[in-house]
Order: sequence, then structure tokens, then C-alpha cells
Amino acid sequence: MKAALAHRQLMTLPEQIAGRIFAAIERGEYAPGERIREETIAEQLAVSRGPVREALRILESDAVVRILPNRGAHVTQLTIKEVSDIFEIRRELVGPMVRGLARQDTRFIDCIEDEVRELELLAKEPDAGEAYLAVSHRLGRLLSQGCGNDRLGDIMSSLARQTRRYSKLGLATPARRNESAKCWRAMANALKAGEIDSAAAAVEKLIHASRLEAVRQLQSARPNPIKDISQ
Repeated sequence: MKAALAHRQLMTLPEQIAGRIFAAIERGEYAPGERIREETIAEQLAVSRGPVREALRILESDAVVRILPNRGAHVTQLTIKEVSDIFEIRRELVGPMVRGLARQDTRFIDCIEDEVRELELLAKEPDAGEAYLAVSHRLGRLLSQGCGNDRLGDIMSSLARQTRRYSKLGLATPARRNESAKCWRAMANALKAGEIDSAAAAVEKLIHASRLEAVRQLQSARPNPIKDISQ
């Protein structure tokens, strides 16, 4: 099983570059609407512009950037409704994904248990927000990779990348991280007990709570209409 997961994690050069750009966007190095220049990225990574261009197309397919004719790639700024809708789609699809985990052997469930334990420890540390987010995303990737349905896993991974910047808002406070850790614990316990519907319900609750908190914070931070860079 681990070999299969490792095989799926092998990345092409454009995928690696896309990951680097995505991480920079997530860290706030590129603001919503800001242009990402191919030549700058190519120079920083010592690669030609071709792989960078492909990397930007990968990010465009996940709605992380938008490529405009004669204006290059710009970081997207999703509307509040778009963010809410994507979280809702994730919530609807997570049930079939979690049910696919029931067909995995116990070693996979053990991997999930290890990650959940780490989350529980991090949830007790008020200043561990970034570390908590990283482990939470790692858990999400585990679920996508282990659901037994590659298409579904790829769709869920894409949706998760689209909302990752906004998931950070949903886990911004220690209280929310504690609530999140409890949901992950409920999922892990239910999986070990073979209670698949309960496991799915726990993750659905987790995504729903993140959606509500992200939308609440976006509404507070966006009193004015969102800038449309296509005009």
C-alpha cells in the first residue's frame, strides 16, 4: 500500500514548480490579483520558462491562478459565494471518499491514527496554527490517496487546493483547531470500529464548520466589492 501511495506522489517538474508557487501564494507572498511572472519564477528556480508555464496551467485548472490573454497569470480571488460553494461540494463528496477507506487494510488506518494523534497534540498549543494546518492537509491527502477511486481522489485534492487558502481562516483560532481535532478523532475512532457512516459524518461536520468560519471571516474582511482584474 505504501508503495502505491509513493508512486502517486512522484511529481513531474511542472508539478513540483506548481507546488512551490502554490506554497508561496499560501504564505501570502502573492496577493489576490497579483501577477506571477514566468521569467521571475524561472530565474529563481533555475529552469526554463516552459515548465513554469505548464505549472501555471496546473494552478489555473485548480482555480488558484487565472491566465489572462496578454496579461499573464494572476492569483485568483474567489468570491465569498464561490468559496462557500466549493466547501459545500467537498462536504457532499467526502462521504463516498471515506467509505472507500473501509476497503483499506489496517495499516492505512494506522497511518491516519498517527496523524490524528499529532493533530491532537498541536491543537493544545495556541501558537501551532501553521503546523496544525500542515498536518490537517496531510490527512486530507491521505484520505484522497486511499479512497480507492483515483478520479474521486483527484477531484477532492483539486477542491482542497482551491479552498486551502480559505481553510486557513477556518482554523485560525485555538478553539476552532480544538473543534477540528475532535472531528478528526471521531472519524479515526469510527473507522477503527468499522462505523463508516459515522466516520463520514465526522468529516462532513469538519468541512461544514470550516466553511462557516471561512465565510464569516471573509464577510468581515470584504466590505467592498471584489476587484475584477479582467476589466
